[in-house]
Amino acid sequence: MELLSVYVAEYIPIENVDQLNKGLKKLVRKYPLRFQPSRIESIDEFCNAVKKSIHGGRWSNFGYIDLTKEEKISDFVKDIHIQGTHLSSSSIVLQFVLNPSDKFISEYKKLIERDIKEGHSFNLSWKNLFKFWGGSSLSYDIVKNQMVEDLIIELKWRSMKEISKFFPLYFTNNRLIPPSIEVYNLNQSFCNIKDVKNGKRSSFWDSIGMGKIFSDISEDGYWQLFAEGRKPYLIDNSVKITCNSALQHKPYYHSQKRQIIVALKEFADLLLPIMVMREYAIYTSTKIAIQQNETFSSIKKERPKYQKLINIRYELERNLQILKRFKNEIDENYFIEVKSQIKSLIGFKPSFPRFKNGISTTERLVDNTNYIVNKTYDYSQHFAKMIDDTVQLLEIKTNNSLRSRSFWLSIITVILSIAATIFAGLSLFYQLNNDNQRKIINIFGPITDLFQYFYR
Repeated sequence: MELLSVYVAEYIPIENVDQLNKGLKKLVRKYPLRFQPSRIESIDEFCNAVKKSIHGGRWSNFGYIDLTKEEKISDFVKDIHIQGTHLSSSSIVLQFVLNPSDKFISEYKKLIERDIKEGHSFNLSWKNLFKFWGGSSLSYDIVKNQMVEDLIIELKWRSMKEISKFFPLYFTNNRLIPPSIEVYNLNQSFCNIKDVKNGKRSSFWDSIGMGKIFSDISEDGYWQLFAEGRKPYLIDNSVKITCNSALQHKPYYHSQKRQIIVALKEFADLLLPIMVMREYAIYTSTKIAIQQNETFSSIKKERPKYQKLINIRYELERNLQILKRFKNEIDENYFIEVKSQIKSLIGFKPSFPRFKNGISTTERLVDNTNYIVNKTYDYSQHFAKMIDDTVQLLEIKTNNSLRSRSFWLSIITVILSIAATIFAGLSLFYQLNNDNQRKIINIFGPITDLFQYFYR
């Protein structure tokens, strides 16, 4: 089994299109690949078209970059083919086809063939970036699966980190693992993987992330897809695709490997945007869950803090901006069309149809993405309304308190005003001579007599 390439997807919001234009041109100029034409004009055309359209667009080819002379990354990748699509009116998806270096492929092959006996996972220093990774005692096949995953993630992470120096990449900048499709050449003439030895099921395929349960087989028997998702001990969510050696080599490709990579381009064009939406929705749902706990903790207090709730509501709205784009700009027909095109393109069918009601893994992935986007959006709106209602109640409570304070303050003000007036009048009265004082007393005499008449 040989790793051929890794298709990696990244998300760019439309407000960053100018940074993308400037940075991408700088990137391809710095790392030109020999004998490959410059695609600077394609970059300008794509970015200008994005600014002028609200309907999305096709994939555009931005050319290749050669990283063999970049010391920090040359041990991992030779070159990268970059493409992009205007997914919706305000969303851009970039596709990076990583061509692993010979050294990386050699190390990867050694690990695949290595017999892991000890069940211990390792805390690699670069994995601290993801914070939630830890070591523990596990079965050897899980540990090997983690180690295989480590290499693929490091290949992706180093490549994307280098590119992110030129323009912002959403997943990479937020320390999230970007979704990807791994492409392998399997040296066998059939698609059904043999994994039985002496009547017992081998765990080899499980140990490299190719368990049978979550897998599809193509109708022609050449292709097989594996999408295990995040098991309890894994953090990546890549899709793995293998092509067996029975695939007939077409003469206009210089090698069968190249033919396999190119053959998967259209499939990757369809599936990667789906995976981008799915990863973002999962990430957003996690952030909403954290904010929900903070909100509940604040609300349950005897005196909830108004400003804290306002801050949570503001942060929630920021987190929902991209999710709202997916929800409002991409309708149900898009997901239906993607499933239809994938089915007609390769014709994947489930390896175990009796366990999955005849629904392929790729169909499940598309449906699951649609469900997660809608469910996360609906719950976020419910959560936002709960915060708004709480803030409104706090405002009513605060206003009532202010009215009560204002009422008593008005009474006190009137009393003080009367007292001040009386004091000023008495002060003026005692400054007059005796004749004037008697005149004033005579003026108020009838009023005084009237009070005495009623209250004696």
